[in-house]
This record gives sequence, structure tokens and C-alpha cells, in this order.
Amino acid sequence: MTTSARTVVDSFREVIQDLLVPELKALRTEMRLRDENTQQAIRHLAEKLDFAIDIRERLAALEARLPRQ
Repeated sequence: MTTSARTVVDSFREVIQDLLVPELKALRTEMRLRDENTQQAIRHLAEKLDFAIDIRERLAALEARLPRQ
């Protein structure tokens, strides 16, 4: 490759990197935030499910204590 062609390619690469790198970093930050939010939502749902299971077990224990009719 000639020097001028190499310079053009290097300049093009630099321009593309200058345009894409900030966007890619912003996307990475947004993806991390969404991942954190998703993980938090999953934890919250797991807590709700654990609570529901606990309530169901308590209800079953109370029903078992009731006299049979």
C-alpha cells in the first residue's frame, strides 16, 4: 500500500474511531445500567416468590390443624 493510501486509511480509521468509540462507551454504560436494573428486578421477584411460598406453607399448616368435617 502506498504512503498516501495508508494515510487515507489511517485517517478514515481515526475518524471512524472518533465517532464510534464514544457511542460504544455510552452503549456499554447503558447496558450495565439495564443489567443492574434487571438483576434488581429479579431479586425483588425472588423475594416476592419466597414470601408467597412462605404464606402458602403457613396456610397449609393452618389447614392441617383444622378439624376434618
